[in-house]
Amino acid sequence: MSSSGSGEGRGALSHVRVLDLTTNHTGYGARLLSDLGASVCRPVIASDQPREGSPADLFLHAGKQLTQADPASFAAFAASTAFDVIFESSAFEPAPFSIDIDAIQSASPRSIIVSFSPFGQEQAGLPATDLTILASGGLLSLGGYPDTEPVAVAGEQSLLASGIFGAVAALAALLESDTRTDGQWIDVSAQECVAFALEDAVPDYYINGRTRRRHGDSAREAGTGIYRCKDGYVSIVAGRLGTAKAWTTLRGWILAVGTPGSDALADPRWDDFAFRGQKENIDQFARIFAAFGAQFSKQELYVEGQKRQIAIAPVNSIGDLFSDPQLVHSGFFKSFTDAAGKELRIPGAPYRLSATPAIVPTRSDFVLAGATP
Repeated sequence: MSSSGSGEGRGALSHVRVLDLTTNHTGYGARLLSDLGASVCRPVIASDQPREGSPADLFLHAGKQLTQADPASFAAFAASTAFDVIFESSAFEPAPFSIDIDAIQSASPRSIIVSFSPFGQEQAGLPATDLTILASGGLLSLGGYPDTEPVAVAGEQSLLASGIFGAVAALAALLESDTRTDGQWIDVSAQECVAFALEDAVPDYYINGRTRRRHGDSAREAGTGIYRCKDGYVSIVAGRLGTAKAWTTLRGWILAVGTPGSDALADPRWDDFAFRGQKENIDQFARIFAAFGAQFSKQELYVEGQKRQIAIAPVNSIGDLFSDPQLVHSGFFKSFTDAAGKELRIPGAPYRLSATPAIVPTRSDFVLAGATP
């Protein structure tokens, strides 16, 4: 499944040819290069009827060019065609199109090959799933509630992260190719990519000897956590993890509007982190904020919080994102027409470039680009 969805203009990589042989969400790496103007070829078996597949496939492969190919002769074709970058994920599962890496490096010494695998190097072929990669990378241990089994983030995140790291590595290799005559074979370990998402969990252990545990959505101190409001929930960081000024300002705001029970917040003991970290005080603040938040929508709390330099953000549903004022103002979501003519909204590029802006595809053509030998 793929598309040859079209965009407009020429991007920073308009001179780069890419071959995408991935069979999972690591294909996001080639999509990122496509948005930068690269010509991305994604082969399909000649006898297959092109189809769009899942919404995830539609997004991952928008902008790539379908090319009919015969699996039996594809390895020779790939070796004889001067692709600048090749993405492959055969370590996860056998691909319908295989390549001979030694032959490619011999025929095109400057080619950059990006190989995705669960664990990399000598352990590249070990079996794995998104769940086991999240576990081995450490992120799974931080998701969920302390008294239940861990909860994984949804959407094949370990593979998407691998695709991002693979794209960055390919860009670095392309930049370096101007000063070297040989190519590169880049080994991307999904496990290592996941480990980068642990944020301060690793240094916290080495510096302070603390092992991070999952806490769910329960607050660890008053003023930092998820709180209910008129139309949903907001996330607040105004305690020790925020700033002293934000915490003082939040208390003053709650008092100023006459929130029931808020007089308790005038007690100077609330300035003490240890006091705010006691469960009974965490619960008391949550009750007070519930009465305060019931007067405001999450968007109102966000706007007013920004004015007061308090880190308050709405907890959005997917539907909320399409009407989020900041995302609307920045034009983050783009119009996209699928093969059936249905108008969709898809995320735009995760960056902005002034001289060579991203070429986000606007439609799904599903036109075969031609057949390989």
